[in-house]
Amino acid sequence: MVHVFIDDSGDAGFKFSKGSTENFVIACCVFNTPESAQRTSESIHAFRRSLGWSAFEEFRFSKTRKEIRFAFMDQIFKNDFFVRAIVIDKKVITSHNLSQNHENFYNYVIKSVLSRSSGTIQNASIKIDGSGGREYRNAVRTYLRTQINSLESCIIKDVHFVDSKSNQLIQLADMVAGCIRRSHVTSTKDSLEYAKALEPIRRRTNSDIWLFK
Repeated sequence: MVHVFIDDSGDAGFKFSKGSTENFVIACCVFNTPESAQRTSESIHAFRRSLGWSAFEEFRFSKTRKEIRFAFMDQIFKNDFFVRAIVIDKKVITSHNLSQNHENFYNYVIKSVLSRSSGTIQNASIKIDGSGGREYRNAVRTYLRTQINSLESCIIKDVHFVDSKSNQLIQLADMVAGCIRRSHVTSTKDSLEYAKALEPIRRRTNSDIWLFK
């Protein structure tokens, strides 16, 4: 079993004139063993302590200072995990069903990145940042299982929604997703800095950052 922690960066909206982001990213941080996940979680906890933060302070890319973002990535990217991610240029999405329904769009993007794993994600325990009601959570679980699993291949074993405040590895996925998206916002002066920070992840076996166009 592999353990996959998923978060996003950007938004699922398509009203670009009203502030919707042009790009949307889903990042999956994948651990092949529970031990590697535990070690990475401990590494994040230790980094938090080194900043003098309390145990309740959360790493969120959008709320973290730039210098802490880069220090986080420099330290935590040394751990044993790989990343499967998808970057969506929303301006190429022509489906009315996806552009007008945020949940459908979000589910489609997660399905796309998990399905395109080259066999590296199998029998996976999936943890996704988010809450929502029971009906919504059950609908997402059913959608992902029926759209991704087959008689020949079980990619998803189970799906859990977790609170990022209490899950260090969801916070990792948030930081990774944010870094990936910023590396693709070429209108900013620091996009190349974020691309450089991602190099240890890009070089890692099984990692893939897929630009969907």
